[in-house]
Amino acid sequence: MPALTSQASGLHNPPSWLRDRVVSYVARVETNLDDSLPFRDNPRPGAPANIETTVWALSALRQVGAQDAIDRVRPRALAALDAAYNPDLGIYEPTATQLGGGIGTWRMHFDAVVRIGFELLDECPQPFPRGLERLSDLPWAPTGEDAWRPWLDQAWAEDPRAAAKAAFQYLWFYTRFASANRVDDLDDQARQVLAHLESRRDPATGFIGMGPDVDLGWAMRGHRNLGLNLLWPLGVDEPGIERMIDATLACRRRDGLFHDGGMCANMDAVHLLAEYGRQTPHRRAEAIQSTRRCVAAMFRRLASPNGGFFYELAERDATDPSAVHSTNGLAFALFTLNYWQALDPSAQANLHLALTAPEVPTSRR
Repeated sequence: MPALTSQASGLHNPPSWLRDRVVSYVARVETNLDDSLPFRDNPRPGAPANIETTVWALSALRQVGAQDAIDRVRPRALAALDAAYNPDLGIYEPTATQLGGGIGTWRMHFDAVVRIGFELLDECPQPFPRGLERLSDLPWAPTGEDAWRPWLDQAWAEDPRAAAKAAFQYLWFYTRFASANRVDDLDDQARQVLAHLESRRDPATGFIGMGPDVDLGWAMRGHRNLGLNLLWPLGVDEPGIERMIDATLACRRRDGLFHDGGMCANMDAVHLLAEYGRQTPHRRAEAIQSTRRCVAAMFRRLASPNGGFFYELAERDATDPSAVHSTNGLAFALFTLNYWQALDPSAQANLHLALTAPEVPTSRR
């Protein structure tokens, strides 16, 4: 089953005040014309710029339907995306994460993010390289028919959450090198790795990556990344989604946010509730109420006075421009609204009223 919403899609009926807020904020973080990267992490002088900030600024504009603003910065943004290409690896890799070393490094992230950027610009990226021999270009990846088994066994013995991340990233590259787009396309080795992941699914929560020393919220967030990037696109039929809804709702905080309160945690939780909530009525009313409270808390606790959103709660008091990521926070806040609309019919029908409605009381205050 495909992912519920594309990260390059837009909100249903975004109110004009939200569009104006986003367009105004993105204009404030635009860099000088001679800078190779068009957008900064926040409006403060000296704030850094990177390829992710470029993509998330474009995404924020797309979410509110500001196509005119996207078209204005298209040449600079496209040049920045093109510059992120690594011709030696054949992928978009601007910061050299494809290195050897320990388990847990986020190694497929940049290629996926940059390709979202091309999609936002309605442009075609370089094709992903094909052929399983390309695995040998990744110094961290096990090569050979059975090399992955001891690699993953050792990883799971050390850190289940990092091992789940490593396994899905390995399979992410493997399936793309093999041109496998659906479960039915997988070869025997890919099926074995997927079965290994499934064998590690926690019986209590349903999350892959849960363990005795793993925090529930981090397991939830890791599983959303696994689902979004691998399981859902491949059409994997996940068992016991009711358990995952229960476990995600257990990550709620008294203030309405999820897990550590950061924007990524809220987006992950709402996306899981939306994705699994369309497949079962299990606790749907409670899930809708919880996502409404989450959105209200985001605007109350994470909205920045400059028009963006803080990525983490601690950023509200940060004084170092390099420690504030309100551009990324804005994009993730809008993603959260998008996933909320997929779950909550009232938010889809009239986002303005849904955003301005009084907060729904709950016993979890």
